[in-house]
Amino acid sequence: MPAGQAHTTWFPELKAILKERWNSKMTIEQHFDIVNDLNNKLTQIRTDLNIQPPMMWCPNCQKRHRSKFTDVSITAMYYALKRFEVCGNDEFNKLLREWKKYSKSENIDIYGKAKPDKSITKNND
Repeated sequence: MPAGQAHTTWFPELKAILKERWNSKMTIEQHFDIVNDLNNKLTQIRTDLNIQPPMMWCPNCQKRHRSKFTDVSITAMYYALKRFEVCGNDEFNKLLREWKKYSKSENIDIYGKAKPDKSITKNND
């Protein structure tokens, strides 16, 4: 495996998916469809190239272990859109604002999963 490849997320195939599928008129639900496609393709690339997660040093057991791969999040996709010049700065800022509102109203994280409900509190009797 070439040096640094374990840390690579934005392979050329993923950039191509972004450029082909992106449309500024899409809804956030449709954005998550692209994120899912990106993650599926990334998993396929890692499997095909036999890419292993990077090594990390564990301060608790004092040994080296394989870390976990990270997935593409919706915010990572937005930053990639800007980085690869698929969208402009104004559109990028609008995407982040809309995402912030949407994530609060739907109570979801950057991976589209429900956040724990903060309104539930422990009763200390």
